[in-house]
Amino acid sequence: MKALRYLLLFTANLTIASCQGKVNSQANDSSDKNSGSRVTIYYFHGEHRCPTCLAIEKETKTTFEVNLSKEAEARTVEFEVINADEAKNKALCEKYGVYGSTLLLVKGNKTVNLTNMAFSNARRNPDQFREELAKEVKKLIKG
Repeated sequence: MKALRYLLLFTANLTIASCQGKVNSQANDSSDKNSGSRVTIYYFHGEHRCPTCLAIEKETKTTFEVNLSKEAEARTVEFEVINADEAKNKALCEKYGVYGSTLLLVKGNKTVNLTNMAFSNARRNPDQFREELAKEVKKLIKG
């Protein structure tokens, strides 16, 4: 019975670890394709996605369409979903040092990694997720 419990725990941890992406730092110096004129919300994902990964995309899209509708209409924010496993996206993934499921905000040379917040809240606390994401985007727009 103990062996089964450890096996299940190991499998769960492996699944979570394989979904989570990586970014080199909280704020990176890299130039955005928009030269700092707008915030780009990037959601990177792999080919195989868990329910949390799917929830991150869904809640990010909802935030973009509902909580950030004025900013989207003013073209101060955009949202892109990127499959990190596709060869055509390799350069962009390398630019930001990501693989797997990663949520980034990029404006000019500033990059904010919200991956941990996304994994913590997208499925179990979507209201908090949307509030936090919108707050971070608006902060980048102002600053």
